[in-house]
Amino acid sequence: MSETATTSGMDFVMFQTKNMAVARAFYEGLFGWKASMEYEDFYVEYDLPDGTTFAIGRDPSAPFVAMGGIMFGVPDAAAARERAVALGAAHHKDYGGGSCTTAWCTDPDGNAFGLHERK
Repeated sequence: MSETATTSGMDFVMFQTKNMAVARAFYEGLFGWKASMEYEDFYVEYDLPDGTTFAIGRDPSAPFVAMGGIMFGVPDAAAARERAVALGAAHHKDYGGGSCTTAWCTDPDGNAFGLHERK
């Protein structure tokens, strides 16, 4: 009989960073977040209004790997995209359809994310 792992859900999403100060300035400037937990210059968490958590981590002893795929819900994707670019993001492509608009970007460390506006 095979064993399968179970999970209670996703605890948080974390992006790695090469430069904590730059990453914090980017996400705090983009969304107006305040850190809910910090550990020196290596880790920070942001508790979001819906109960989820986003984290940024920097481990000098581990290899850096850009990560991504998260969609941040925003009220205005175009305005959020402009803020993101002004804060150092690279904008790659906008998608739009009947139910949503998404701007795909990468943060200053190359982590991919979407700014997702529901219609």
